[in-house]
Amino acid sequence: MREARTGNNKFLKELNQAIILDLIRTTEGVSRKALADRTGLSATATGAIVKELLKSQFIREVGEGESSGGRKPVMLEINPNSYYAFGFDIDMRFIYAVVLDITGKVHYEERWENRSHLSPEEAVEQIGRIFDSVVRDLRLRKDRILGVGVSIPGMLDITTRRIYLAPNLGWTNVDIRESLSEKLDVPVYLDNEAMCSAFCENWLGICRGVEDFICINIESGIGAGIFVRGKIYRGHTGSAGEVGHISVDENGPRCKCGNVGCIETLASINAMAEKYRELISKTHPDASENTIDENFDALLQGAHEGDQTCLKIFKGAAKSLGKAIGYLINAFNPQTIVIGKKFPKYSELVLDDIALSASKTALTHLAESCSIVPSSFGENSSALGAAIIPVRKLFGK
Repeated sequence: MREARTGNNKFLKELNQAIILDLIRTTEGVSRKALADRTGLSATATGAIVKELLKSQFIREVGEGESSGGRKPVMLEINPNSYYAFGFDIDMRFIYAVVLDITGKVHYEERWENRSHLSPEEAVEQIGRIFDSVVRDLRLRKDRILGVGVSIPGMLDITTRRIYLAPNLGWTNVDIRESLSEKLDVPVYLDNEAMCSAFCENWLGICRGVEDFICINIESGIGAGIFVRGKIYRGHTGSAGEVGHISVDENGPRCKCGNVGCIETLASINAMAEKYRELISKTHPDASENTIDENFDALLQGAHEGDQTCLKIFKGAAKSLGKAIGYLINAFNPQTIVIGKKFPKYSELVLDDIALSASKTALTHLAESCSIVPSSFGENSSALGAAIIPVRKLFGK
């Protein structure tokens, strides 16, 4: 019984510490008394937790507030430049790396291009090299690194975090967390790339304070992170959000999943770049030798310059995406649908088309209560969200 009581006391202490930390994070200028009032903890218990957090340098005192009679209260805030987290987004064409402090401030950000598809072992080695280099360059203390989050474009086992399918990477039944933990000697967390982007939007972006939203990533593939009542929704096996495999055209191209007309085959960056390559190669044969990124950049430039062929490709993709979004609005009744990764680069060209298409498949009153918006982040959103995973754990999320 004594061991159980000790365990319970430790759990309650950590829970109360996380609650107080999160209140300090989300409340500008908060005092010890205000924390006690908000949490229901005694002034003594609150003071003890604050003292410990100050000693550990998670928080700092930042001057005095207004007095309501008596001594002026001392204000508290999260301490910047104190603890850090790394985030890595593994894509078929690059690894995106970021470092955040616990306030969300970015201290490092870099995209590392891949010359070819990385094997799991090569990805671990590359992340290890980047990690060691950044730790050295930023002069970070290991004991001030909360952990490393890794974003994967695929499906993970909800309990083991083993990657059982990442088709764009060519990975099947892979475990990189253990080898990364040994190499980096810090806690390592893996999650799906769209889930990571949703964490980013929830913690730093347009969906702060929004409990019900869907974050859709447009990249090599299409995936979504779903928040329901303020919490990430994973589904029964942890693979909720595979919206790229919603079929919207029974006569469409065949998808890697075996179905036809999936929006991933119609509205992903790969799909649009391939459509552009097919059209342009008739007059510019050299285009067939360009990379996906090169063809997409040319497509994007043409659309912004008013080229009707390029605009038609974007608008066709938007119509397909909007149709699927209408289904999602019916199924989840979200307050916001935010579209990210590559989408902000061309959002002004197609946002109205997406909304119009969505309105045709969504119920009217559900569509009217949902806003469809571009993300304020770009390709770094999944890396940022991955870095937020160890930070969220600090705050009890």
